[in-house]
Amino acid sequence: MTATSEDGLAEVFDQLIGAIHKGSDSDVLDEFVRMDLTLTQVRVVIMLAVHGNELPINEVADCLKVSVATAGRTVDRLVTLGLAERREDPDDRRSKLVSLTSEGQRLADLQREGMRDHIRAFSRELPDEVAVHLRDAIAAALDAIPEHLRAGATCSLNNVRTSS
Repeated sequence: MTATSEDGLAEVFDQLIGAIHKGSDSDVLDEFVRMDLTLTQVRVVIMLAVHGNELPINEVADCLKVSVATAGRTVDRLVTLGLAERREDPDDRRSKLVSLTSEGQRLADLQREGMRDHIRAFSRELPDEVAVHLRDAIAAALDAIPEHLRAGATCSLNNVRTSS
């Protein structure tokens, strides 16, 4: 793909995402604000929900592109708020694993369902033929991308794992 094509595609995606978000309400964001969560803390909650399993803190750090100490402090705050729990890795006692609590999962589910509601509302405005073409094009794009870029994949400098 040429740089011009990439720029054009990026512009169209930006407009699509903007159109979807334009109709969104702020219920989920209000919940994040009420809990005084930082953007990084929200990212960790969503990352853990998408992954679906516990993650080592060093993988959380890799995904956030921050130090393990910074990721650890972020997780500490989520643990204090009752959104995450941390435990020792039984295979490596030096490593800590982090996962969502039921409250953390509820918050992540609320965010995801809110996003799906906005996508459904956007989709209802499309003519059927356009909706079918868009669905097929997006499905083809998802089939074409490498596995490590798909939802459910965790990022790591050393390996890529996907949720099962």
